[in-house]
Amino acid sequence: MAAEETVIIGAGPAGLACAAALRARGCRSLILEATNELGASWRRHYDRLHLHTEKRHSALPGRAMPAGFPKYPSRLQVIDYLESYARANNLRILTDKTVASVAKKTEWVVATTDGDVFEARAVVIATGLSRSPVRPYWTGQNNFPGQIIHSSEYRNASAVDAGRILVVGFGNSAGEIALECAEAGLDVAMSVRGPVNVVPREILGVSSATIAILQQRFPYRVVDAVNAPFLHLRYRDIEELGLKRSHQGPLTTMIEQGRTPLIDIGTIAKIRDGRIKVFPGIEKSDGANVRFVNDRSAEFDAIVVATGYRPSLETFLPDFADRFSNAGKPARDELQPGKANLYFCGFNPATTGLLRQIGIEALQIAKSIAMTSLTCH
Repeated sequence: MAAEETVIIGAGPAGLACAAALRARGCRSLILEATNELGASWRRHYDRLHLHTEKRHSALPGRAMPAGFPKYPSRLQVIDYLESYARANNLRILTDKTVASVAKKTEWVVATTDGDVFEARAVVIATGLSRSPVRPYWTGQNNFPGQIIHSSEYRNASAVDAGRILVVGFGNSAGEIALECAEAGLDVAMSVRGPVNVVPREILGVSSATIAILQQRFPYRVVDAVNAPFLHLRYRDIEELGLKRSHQGPLTTMIEQGRTPLIDIGTIAKIRDGRIKVFPGIEKSDGANVRFVNDRSAEFDAIVVATGYRPSLETFLPDFADRFSNAGKPARDELQPGKANLYFCGFNPATTGLLRQIGIEALQIAKSIAMTSLTCH
């Protein structure tokens, strides 16, 4: 059994940020990564993905993003940044180490599926909200003749090899995938089941995330009330387009339900000009024909389900059911449930930007671990 001060599970932005923040305080840590490379979630995303937050607000603790990066860095640039961040901080990362269990004995014991066992005073779970894809099921789905893929498997429009495509969902992945397919000349539709919030990426040249940072000192319902008139004016025709406007504002929905708004980079314009059609939720399908809950139907060659992810913490936390009752993850802003040196980083979506939020959490977690450690120096 190997002894470690802190074991961090996951070598994405959250795991790297926590390890770097600990190192800055003289604390040793070891990162266990299930895949063979760091930044796995960024590597599996679709090709055209860019950050929705400005690079100046998206850097991890202690290292700015390169000056040569554009305002909104691409997926590949983020991967390059994460790799350079790990090298610059000399982080210890073991790849191909899938964690099988995390259990509290005298210390925390972390076991991997290949038989390695690590004992640690503290454990940081940094696997994030997007660990396991959520795949919906509807009647007749198994008889659909075309390809049905999750957004995690989508790469680009040309790889879909379909003329008529249905995108299920209305999150940021759904919006960008539908936009790219429409720009590629495909016949695109979106299936949107519930009420939505839409926020422009920029307002008069200022990113929405920057505005959210300036407003964060105010209660979230007040912020939504202040922003509502502008958003209503910007998207006043949203219900005429076949979408249902949420009765709650984007910040309220994110904080109380964990649902992020669509950051609009052109999707709504394509819906307005008819390049993207909008349908409600799917009722069933019969061959290539998909019937929706309002009795409309259409035929498609391929379906992309952009229906989100689950944290899937139950796969390695034996006491998962007793530990959490909040939709399978820690309560919002709860970085150390139970005060038992078991920390969680990267589980709080934020309108100010997830990478920025991760950096804030990593510094708080490192401070907490260092304050109670006898070996940090």
